[in-house]
Amino acid sequence: MLRYQGDRYTHFAVCILFLATLLSQCLGLALALDLDLERRASQNATIAEPISLKPAQDWDGIDGQWSVFPLSVGEPAQWVRTIVSTASQQTWVVIDMACEKNQTDENNVTSLVRDDSCWNNRGHTFNPSASTTWHNRGFYLLWTEQVMGLDGNGKYGFDTVGIGYLGERGPTLKNTTVGALITPNFWLGHFGLNPKPTNFSAFEDPSPSYMTQLFQQNMIPSLSFGYTAGARYRFTSVLSSLTLGGYDTSRYIPNDLTFGFAPDNERDLVVPLVGIHANSATKSNVSLLTDPISVYIDSTLAELYLPTKLCKAFEDTFGLKYDNETELYLVNDMQHQQLLAENPNITFTLGQKYVTNSTIDIVLPYAAFDLRAKPPYRGLQNESYFFPIRRAANDAQFVFGRTFLQEAYLVVDWERQNFSVYQSSWVFGAQQNIVPIISPTLTRELEKADHRPKSTHIATGRIIGIAIGSGFAVALVCFGIGWWYLRKKHINKIKAEYAKRIATAKDAGTEKPPDPPLSPTEPEGGTNVFPKVELPADVAHRRGFDPDLKEEDPTSPIVSPMVEAENNQIFEMEGDIPVRQEADGRQMSEKEGMVFRERIYNGIDPTWLPAVRPMTEEPPRRLAPVSPSEVTMIRHAPPQPQNVSPITPHTPRDGASLEAGDTFFQPPSTRIPRDGRFLEADNTILSPISPLDGGSTGSDPSRRRFSYED
Repeated sequence: MLRYQGDRYTHFAVCILFLATLLSQCLGLALALDLDLERRASQNATIAEPISLKPAQDWDGIDGQWSVFPLSVGEPAQWVRTIVSTASQQTWVVIDMACEKNQTDENNVTSLVRDDSCWNNRGHTFNPSASTTWHNRGFYLLWTEQVMGLDGNGKYGFDTVGIGYLGERGPTLKNTTVGALITPNFWLGHFGLNPKPTNFSAFEDPSPSYMTQLFQQNMIPSLSFGYTAGARYRFTSVLSSLTLGGYDTSRYIPNDLTFGFAPDNERDLVVPLVGIHANSATKSNVSLLTDPISVYIDSTLAELYLPTKLCKAFEDTFGLKYDNETELYLVNDMQHQQLLAENPNITFTLGQKYVTNSTIDIVLPYAAFDLRAKPPYRGLQNESYFFPIRRAANDAQFVFGRTFLQEAYLVVDWERQNFSVYQSSWVFGAQQNIVPIISPTLTRELEKADHRPKSTHIATGRIIGIAIGSGFAVALVCFGIGWWYLRKKHINKIKAEYAKRIATAKDAGTEKPPDPPLSPTEPEGGTNVFPKVELPADVAHRRGFDPDLKEEDPTSPIVSPMVEAENNQIFEMEGDIPVRQEADGRQMSEKEGMVFRERIYNGIDPTWLPAVRPMTEEPPRRLAPVSPSEVTMIRHAPPQPQNVSPITPHTPRDGASLEAGDTFFQPPSTRIPRDGRFLEADNTILSPISPLDGGSTGSDPSRRRFSYED
């Protein structure tokens, strides 16, 4: 029997659609959360770690011995050693021509060769022609330190610059401004820390500095640095320390004083000097400064450029002599021994007179001033000790150079335009502790992200996620509506076709309606609905029942079981085992049950199905009930067998007890007496299982059923 399962599948589809919509919303919210977390992670990813540069193990210079940093310039890399410049925004290197000299061979041929002594003393030289990445810009005047009377020119261009040797190499940048110089006014090249750009022409965009490129490429967290020049006289020697984008707290003693930048763009790191005091073995608390001055911190230079009056105070206190020819305070051997014996400490007191009364003291021992100058520095002919102070021509030349930064740690934040000066710490074996300085640009972005009102603003990622989830849900709903509409249309078409078949059957006078068409859930080539073992639905009479009289007729023949209500299609759920039949039915055999289950799970071929339900035409094996009119008494009957049906009635001894309405009549000549004594012998051969096929007088007496009675 075909069954229609449309409602069940409709409910199932609705549930699937609801779950899909709910899932899409969950996916949308999850995507929004992921995008929001990704956005925050990307913001945090832009905050790079500070870069702590490794200095070389060399101490170079002709105005003292200074800790230097290695740089690689060009491709292939050419290694040079440079000092750190807090005033310059460029990278300066010594060009190879600065260390060339004329050499005459045995054939009196003069040629230029490299002076190895010069090449090594100047921290190695750079040959632009040997670099494949050199982009020449031409010769330009050196601007840095022009106010100090140190001038010259250099060959400028753009090239690749990296920091550190192999194995300890720091960041490497391309198209960096490089100046190659010859002048001995700058004996070593330098690495500029100022973020100002370089303008080669008013008609071109300025070239960014090395620091600016590092920050723009997210290699450092800010335009800032922490630096101290190192001290060769401390312990066995303490190298310089340079941190880009932060500072090293292990290298200084903290204080609370911060200085703002000066208005002059060329002299921004200016500190107020409010006092200088000297203490030695024979003198104590000698004041050298009478009036406060402002001093520019510049590590490009080695000495301290001070007012002439202050320089004379140093002369009187320490017995120094000024050399007019070299403009240096040269120290002979006897004076050097006296100064070592006195071992004075000079304290520089820094403060902000009109901002705060707080001050800080930077103490420099005599060892910080005990330097040796080498030719050709300032025209010297011989190497000599000198005291590193210089007479400044005006207040624009007041400078604290590298001598001061041996005992001072400088932290500069170019973006916030402030800096701090600390006393260097000399704790042996102190562990490095790098602290980043976060750019105010990044800080504002993080503050906006952390303090953004949640109730008034939705993150962009969340909006994208919700939009995607909602769009997916709408698409599913539209698909479900379209599917339901097409399915409903198909069902209506099937119903109309079935109704047409019924109408055609009624017009043709057929009582049995046609089979309904396949439901939408059934394939064209077969069906998953199987017949059940049920009572047949054919219109027939039971024995003894007249459908017109609505009562039993005992003379009616035995026919098929009673039919169910006409034209009522029965829809039932599939069952695993068929329903047990009623009184005149039988239980299915094991083989038939296996066949039935196989049809349920494996399906059946609808063309194989028989026209009539199975097992409805098979005659029942159980013996039918016997009426009293069908029983004939015989004489000398043996005892009643034990397997006689308990419902079989006892028959009287004579044939007079037969009712007139019975279908079986004895002829008058063979009527049997009541006691059955005239029973013939051939009538004793009986078939105990053969039913009485008919009640006519021509029936075979050997196939009659008897009842035995004493």
